[in-house]
Amino acid sequence: MLSSLAALLAPTALPSPRSKAQFPPATGTQLPVPRMSTRATDAFSIVLGTTEAADIGALIGANRNVGEGASLLQVADTGLDEISDALIRMKALATSASSTTAPLSRGDRAIANAEFEALRTEVDRIADRTEFNDIKVLKGVSLAFKVGSGNASQDSITVTLSAATISGLNTNLASDTIASAAGASQALTNVTSAIDALSTLQSSVDGAAASFRTAQRNLTSGKSILSDMRTDLLERPVTIGTADYLANVTQQEFLSHAVPAAAGQLSSGARVLLASSQVPAIEPSQSENRTFSEETVQTKAANRPSVYETSQNSKSSSPNDTTHSVDIEA
Repeated sequence: MLSSLAALLAPTALPSPRSKAQFPPATGTQLPVPRMSTRATDAFSIVLGTTEAADIGALIGANRNVGEGASLLQVADTGLDEISDALIRMKALATSASSTTAPLSRGDRAIANAEFEALRTEVDRIADRTEFNDIKVLKGVSLAFKVGSGNASQDSITVTLSAATISGLNTNLASDTIASAAGASQALTNVTSAIDALSTLQSSVDGAAASFRTAQRNLTSGKSILSDMRTDLLERPVTIGTADYLANVTQQEFLSHAVPAAAGQLSSGARVLLASSQVPAIEPSQSENRTFSEETVQTKAANRPSVYETSQNSKSSSPNDTTHSVDIEA
């Protein structure tokens, strides 16, 4: 029993965990050393990489849609600025023609009225000629732009622009004239209403443009993240078998440190018995260079005293041995 316990508690020589050598597990087989590979050889990583590539392609298409939407709004905003200039001039003419304290002469009023009608026609012409990809953006449109890879509401932006024509801004303005002071006063009211409607339309364009700018920032960030993830999945090296390797190393660490520590819990008498029967462990480096020849064994055996000689020498050297002679009288 003592020999079995001694064998169990005998320290096992292990190489350092930092060593590149393989660790011998308790089963006697060599541990599988982790091998380096790339994620491109891993089927699961390939599938994920393909999925990421599809998402990246969707984001690229969405980013193109964002660019088209922003360009459309820029064209619309330019056209609205030109219409605004025309309406402001029409308001100035109507204001002058409606004055009763300093009335225009008949000739001046006719000139002002001709310019007023020309500007009204120019507003409709600008609205008709403002196009983007054959779309007349100032004659009333509602367009949806896909700006994400999903089907959620935030993945699309709908741009709705009302008509910026004279009839679209104010219906009554289409028939107004400033040939008289009364007509000019009514035209002034309608032009002011048209300018207010145009301002509302310009605000809608500005709001949609801000939405496209936000979508573009999000798409750029998302594309960068997905590209990094795909690179990590397919190109960076990965260690295969690391978990099994570390598990076996932990087992060997336990056997080499925890089991000998348990011997310290034994009584002093048990430790003495174990020490007398325990064979010290031989380090691998020492065992590799240690050889015993047959001649060396025979020489040591010849020099060792026999059991009989040891017994005789012990008796002869005992200090308590005395010789007594007894004379027997006849």
